[in-house]
Amino acid sequence: MISYEDALAAVLDAAKPLPAETVALDAADGRVLAADVKARFDFPRYDQSAMDGYAVLHADTVGATERSPRALAVTGEMAAGCRQTLRLKSGCAVRIFTGSRLPAGCDAVIKQELCRRDGDTVLVQRPAALGDHIRRRGEELRRGGLLLTAGTVVTPPVTGLLAFNGNATARVHRVPDVTLITLGDELLGPDEPLTPGKIRDSNGPALAAALRGMSVGRIRTARVGDDPGVLKRVLKQAIARSDVVITAGGASVGDHDHVKDVRRGLGVRERFEVVRVKPGKPVVFGTAADGTLLFGLPGNPVSALVSFHQFVRPALARLAGRMTSDSPRFTAELTEPIRNKPGRLTWVRGRLEIRDGRWFVRPTKGQGSHMLTGMATADVLIEVGEKSATIPMGDMVHVTMLEWCMHG
Repeated sequence: MISYEDALAAVLDAAKPLPAETVALDAADGRVLAADVKARFDFPRYDQSAMDGYAVLHADTVGATERSPRALAVTGEMAAGCRQTLRLKSGCAVRIFTGSRLPAGCDAVIKQELCRRDGDTVLVQRPAALGDHIRRRGEELRRGGLLLTAGTVVTPPVTGLLAFNGNATARVHRVPDVTLITLGDELLGPDEPLTPGKIRDSNGPALAAALRGMSVGRIRTARVGDDPGVLKRVLKQAIARSDVVITAGGASVGDHDHVKDVRRGLGVRERFEVVRVKPGKPVVFGTAADGTLLFGLPGNPVSALVSFHQFVRPALARLAGRMTSDSPRFTAELTEPIRNKPGRLTWVRGRLEIRDGRWFVRPTKGQGSHMLTGMATADVLIEVGEKSATIPMGDMVHVTMLEWCMHG
């Protein structure tokens, strides 16, 4: 039995970022850049105004006040996108708008709020300093400069920046294809009538929903009974066409749990099969000869979801090119005591609230590994160390946000 830290390190060591592919920009959301992106032109491309107002020579505005304004002749107008070239002369001003190219000779822009228009004359009521409200060509970035680095996640602002740079496509890491297999003769679909000895499969829908909330490729699902021959055929096919294979159930030592033997028969190298955590002790991780990652999650629904969050999610993120995949982790004040049996790192499901700018957390009702009600109302995992017993109310504890509670 190994520690959580060692188990996670083994998972991340085996999860190498997938090769790069080129996708259309509108298909790159959430993906990770696989190559640096260089600026194709100066940012901005030309000297431009940062305000709506008037392009002036700052020397023409010296001494201007509301009572004694400086009168300048308005000799033209330059709107954003205007292609004409104007030259500013002393004693003159050009009406200008935010983002507009500056007329030649201009060395300041005076905001329109500091002026009063009188026909073809503008009365400047306050002096402009040299360079006021001017964006200089290339002040943000020079052509050929590093615009975005490999490893950047494509967020909406990144998409906008790529579009502005003229990139209609993006070079990104491929996202992993995943096969999810739930195991057990006792499992039924949500619309099948319950009969004695049967239960409805919650792991399949829950884990598939968790996968859909991540940056993954194709998700295939299957439900397999306790026939080792069928399981071998399905698992062999899953390994051949997936980057990650997840099984739920069959991770314990029951007489009908054949997964371990089937995995070994297919040449899967197991990295670990028992971790010093609760819930999720019998979680299994291994690699196939072709590099496919295999996770065996416990059958209890809470154990399966917590194991997915703490082991599978980081692996999927790493395969997609994200070198860090940690959920937000911070401290909160415990509002109810926690009683714990020392010996394993325990993740207690909890619910956050904020009061007067401070975080508080309480354990949800129903902490059994089979109790989905407590998991369904949780938005964090409360970390209880291996050596901890009772944690009194009022103590500060570490909590980790559940990834699926951070969206929507």
